[in-house]
Amino acid sequence: MGRNENIIGKKPPEMESGPVDLRRESLLDRIQSSSAQLILAQAPAGYGKSSLLRQLAAAEVESGGAVGWITPVSQDGDLSRFVQMFIATCERLIEDTGGKLRRTTRDIPALIAAINGPALLLLDEYDQFAHGQADALLGQIIAQLPPGKRIAVATRTMPDLASARLKLAGQAIVLGSIDLRFDLGESYQFLSERCRLGLEEVRELHGRIDGWPAALQFINLSLASHKQGAAKALRSGMTQEVVDYLAQEVFLLQSPETREALLGICLADRLCSELVNHKLGGTDGRALLDRLSDGGLFLDPVDGDRHWFRFHPLFGDFLRSQLQQESSPDALTQRHVRIADWFAAKDMREVAISHYLAAGRQESAAACLEEVAEQLVREERLGLLVSLLEQLDQHVLFGSTKLLDAAVIAYGFRRQFAKAHRLLNHCETALAESDGDTVAAAELEVRRCFVLAAEDRVVEMGERARDAEKWLGDDQGFSKGVAFNAYAFWLGAQSQFPEAHELLLRARPLHEKARNYFGRSYANAIHASLKISQGLLGEAIDDLRRALRELDVEGPGGIMAGGVVAAPLGEALYERNEIDEAERVITDYLPLIQQQSIVDPLCSGVVTLARIARLKGKPEYAHELFEYLIDSGHKYGLSRLVDCGRAELVREAVLQGDISTAERRFGALAAEARLPTEGQLIYSSGELEVQRITYVRLLVHKGAHAEARAVIQSEIRTATAKHRVRRLIRLKTLLAISLEMDGQLAHARRVMMEAVALAAPARMHRIFLDEGPAAIRMLNHLANENLTHDPDWAVDDVARYVKLLVKAAEGGTTEDSAIPDSADMEDSLLSRPHENLTPREIDILHFLARGHSNKDLADRLAVSQNTVKFHLRNVFAKLEVGNRMQAVQAARHFKLIE
Repeated sequence: MGRNENIIGKKPPEMESGPVDLRRESLLDRIQSSSAQLILAQAPAGYGKSSLLRQLAAAEVESGGAVGWITPVSQDGDLSRFVQMFIATCERLIEDTGGKLRRTTRDIPALIAAINGPALLLLDEYDQFAHGQADALLGQIIAQLPPGKRIAVATRTMPDLASARLKLAGQAIVLGSIDLRFDLGESYQFLSERCRLGLEEVRELHGRIDGWPAALQFINLSLASHKQGAAKALRSGMTQEVVDYLAQEVFLLQSPETREALLGICLADRLCSELVNHKLGGTDGRALLDRLSDGGLFLDPVDGDRHWFRFHPLFGDFLRSQLQQESSPDALTQRHVRIADWFAAKDMREVAISHYLAAGRQESAAACLEEVAEQLVREERLGLLVSLLEQLDQHVLFGSTKLLDAAVIAYGFRRQFAKAHRLLNHCETALAESDGDTVAAAELEVRRCFVLAAEDRVVEMGERARDAEKWLGDDQGFSKGVAFNAYAFWLGAQSQFPEAHELLLRARPLHEKARNYFGRSYANAIHASLKISQGLLGEAIDDLRRALRELDVEGPGGIMAGGVVAAPLGEALYERNEIDEAERVITDYLPLIQQQSIVDPLCSGVVTLARIARLKGKPEYAHELFEYLIDSGHKYGLSRLVDCGRAELVREAVLQGDISTAERRFGALAAEARLPTEGQLIYSSGELEVQRITYVRLLVHKGAHAEARAVIQSEIRTATAKHRVRRLIRLKTLLAISLEMDGQLAHARRVMMEAVALAAPARMHRIFLDEGPAAIRMLNHLANENLTHDPDWAVDDVARYVKLLVKAAEGGTTEDSAIPDSADMEDSLLSRPHENLTPREIDILHFLARGHSNKDLADRLAVSQNTVKFHLRNVFAKLEVGNRMQAVQAARHFKLIE
């Protein structure tokens, strides 16, 4: 191969005319004169999209703005990688512009806002990314762009960014192939300056190629040789054969040294000077890249620093085809291996693997993949991992335990369940044949738990995790932490809360040591969801906010673990009626929530967002989200997703008073929606709706009150026994509504008061407000009759809470600042009379607070149950309450008990 100095020393005549890019004055003026913050250039290859981006970047720099490039390579298709690249670019621009950011964050809009001054972010080859999820995330980023910040996107396919709506709103400029092609004036300027063609010759060529910029460049280089073949070929139109012909013409125009260099460097997706030197054996790689780029040989920089370059796809494909024709298979193999070795030495193993595979070096590719598989799993770049694994021969994959483990996790979370189980079964057979030890068997069971969790096979997952964790020690921290998560989830669904919480506390340090971000986030999400079920809403919100902050600081950008935490956090904030923050949290993480396949966070996040959409007058979007759940459930065989979406549609029809539609929709729900929850697993995503609540509400609103109350009373006993406070509040609310509709007003208000008293400490709001006018009407009764006119309850915390609910129902604030100062409350409480209670009656209040029955009280006080009832009547009279729960609340009110 000739040395680089031989190439650099010669400059063909066709390159004397200077840079090839024709400045697109009209397009640039159109963009610069607009206030649009999104510039979207969508057209097939060869329409100058990247050239336009480079010109936009130059104009931005000239005007004093900052520029950041985000250009993927073939290994960058995963959403997580897209987020990582976006974050890295923003962080660099913040540093370059002297911007300030209070803390490390994965909040991309916050990062963009922290860039000091105007900025332009350029996304070239955007179609390389995973489309649907990347589109959703990019759409959110665009919607939150601050003034002075713009995003320019170049793509071959049209992304789903609501570009038409943005265009109509003046927020976007959308440029298609018609906009990007050269007009006759530009074609004349381009060709006449370079090939000295007359207007009529240019007009004929322009008409033939319809202003296709890449074809004009081919023609420019081909006609410079004074051959007429190109012009003759154009008479048949711009077909692929013509493109290949023109590329051949351009290639043959070059000197032998240049042709040799082009073929020598064309195999790699991306080129830099060091790689060129490695491949060509010289030291002037940078000069060669600049010369080829400036000379118009379809080699373009892909970043602002001109460090990495790539061939235009049309010309690159031609060069690789030409190289294949001119080289023996052994020579091509050696070229790929040489490139792979260079990338591997530079710790760019993902690129190296592709070249090892192209060279047929399966073992080298597998060894390289083993080194990065754990990182790809940790960063959740599962799309890349799967694509590389599927290029390995089966015997190579089966020969690596590390790759098999990674493949099972990747297939499981990408919902390719059959492939995951095939690998698991192979591993199980191999383990049995080799008499593997119990630790290896336990670790295999944990890998199976990943897939079972994704399939929502909770009982089997929990049982296997329970059995496996006993055999795992500190050396298997990753697997043991995962087993604790799976076992705890199963226990939580059985309402064994203390045991589940204990396992999750043990799991956290194991996840931290193993740097298992998803495992740690999932443990935090389970822990908080169980607290929410127990009515500990404030604790759950604090825990989830802290978990999300920790993940932002420590975890790699783009991982879907953030979605696992954000979904229950958004649900908890929604329950507090903090609607805007709940919407922001879920919307920010929605692509990541949708990307992962665990049912509970997916259901809670999507349902919460849909309910917010309805509150904000967007019923179409709510239905779109419900349909997404149903479609996804059918697609992946996840029945709880289907039931969750359908139950929400039933709920909607009931609350709108359309009982016939509600009954028709309810008929599509699984039979479990009618069955008692006693003996069933109860899931956090279904306990307030799917699991019999939908059925109860339908019975109440259709007037079947006797049947409804029988079901509710049974469910209240179950919820009480299982300490599911949040579910208990919902059930009591529905019971109160049924009683009120049935004319039993006094009983209805007592039951509603019990529900309110349970919800008051956690400041739950939506659990009442979402039941619509029937619940709000009862809250108004409590505020106007039971509380306001009773001096003993006028300053009570529950009374204030009811007033907050009423205010929220009217559209007012529900912030805790609306609650009187705690010191004022204490002074007011201590001034209330309660001296008439005897020591025995105060003892009884202590026992009531602990939940003892009349029989328990009789045994403890050594009296008959009739005597207990007598004491209770006295206590109720002195405290002016009507039942045991109100008595406990009043006793706490007056500081008589803790």
